[in-house]
Amino acid sequence: MEPFFQPDRLWPTGHRQLQLMIIPDLGANPRFADFVAQCRTVMAEHPATTEPVPDESLHLTVQPIGFPGRDRVDADTRARLVAALERELATVPAFELLLGSALVYHRGVVADTHHDDGFNRLLDRARPVIAEVCGPDAIVYDSRPAHLALCYAGGHGSSDDLQRQFRHDVRPGHATLTVAAVDLVETIQVPHRCRYDSTMLHRFPLATTLDAAVPAKAGQAASA
Repeated sequence: MEPFFQPDRLWPTGHRQLQLMIIPDLGANPRFADFVAQCRTVMAEHPATTEPVPDESLHLTVQPIGFPGRDRVDADTRARLVAALERELATVPAFELLLGSALVYHRGVVADTHHDDGFNRLLDRARPVIAEVCGPDAIVYDSRPAHLALCYAGGHGSSDDLQRQFRHDVRPGHATLTVAAVDLVETIQVPHRCRYDSTMLHRFPLATTLDAAVPAKAGQAASA
């Protein structure tokens, strides 16, 4: 595993970016919280993954708004964006995602999502709103396939050894996550801690009707 999370590797140090994110509610999703805890136990034994993403920084990126070098979204535009997204996202159903197994690659450890029709619907509804308010260059990045970063690599180590241990020691290797809200946040890269920190600006509750995107059998397996 090569080190990935280094200063200036992604953004200029100190750069802040507006993003639409899903921030997992660990209290409402205990099986997902257990999956994350098991992954952290495994990662703690490997030299490249000793700085896992902490609870408060766990997230699934829905849509980064803008890109490095672009001026920050001003207060007036942000207010119009919040109002427009509030109207749009209030009619998007809450949904479930299946996450896992943990995947190791040169940048770190991620959990991909599955049965992600709900996520794709959310993204397809949010992107045109952001483009209309902030301009089409605000949505140049498409976050699909959805994923959650568990750790950004902070050193060197054997990715094969880590992947093998995930397979044997993290059981079950997946968990469901209920998504009932989306957050507008401002993120900043924290290279020495191998993570991004976020300041929440606004929460958008989704429609209360749950979109049961996870088939019954997969959902039962995740709950075992």
